[in-house]
Amino acid sequence: MKAISALYFRAITILATSALASLSGSAQIAMPQQSVTSGKAAGYFAHNIPAESEILNGYSTSGQIEKMTCRPLSAIEGVWDFPDEAMKVTIERFSSPNFSPRLAFRVIMLEADDMFLLPGTVIGYIAESADNSIFELWLYSEQQEQKLYSPVKCKATLSDNALLFERTLSLKMKVRVNFSRFLPKLFRGITISPEVKTEPLPVGFKRIFPKQNESDSKRIRFL
Repeated sequence: MKAISALYFRAITILATSALASLSGSAQIAMPQQSVTSGKAAGYFAHNIPAESEILNGYSTSGQIEKMTCRPLSAIEGVWDFPDEAMKVTIERFSSPNFSPRLAFRVIMLEADDMFLLPGTVIGYIAESADNSIFELWLYSEQQEQKLYSPVKCKATLSDNALLFERTLSLKMKVRVNFSRFLPKLFRGITISPEVKTEPLPVGFKRIFPKQNESDSKRIRFL
């Protein structure tokens, strides 16, 4: 009799365990994914940018100047020289359903001494602030051949025909295998381990097109 009771109890336990496992599995399958990574929720970037850069087609210095000649520009838009990193870039307005409207501009490489980088590589993004001369700037800080990774947030200040950068946040870098530093002059103080303190950097863009007087005349169109 005791043996039968033990077998009965064991059978009930196995059935109950199986039922609970089945319910748990169903709940996991039905539950939507709500994970948030680097400011991204459900494919939408609100306060950060993609962890990996994008490469766009059809970008060149002459082509970008020609395109921008035909439309009104905001103060920060244009073609810029980045002498510290031996490259030319463009800042252009853009919109995407995957980005918050506050991330209104992107920085695209047009020419570079680095032969791995392709024209059309997005090297960063820009958001406006309450001050028309100050912007939030994200620039990628690591490179693996043609791809850029690890965006770092900076403050960008627009003054006449220059856009100057400084890092605004302390940050920690994770060790990455086979990655090299992108924009070494700008990110020269960042190492792969300890926390890095805020540090002003005399690094930035010099405007190629349009010059300040041309930019002023174009902005009148918005009034």
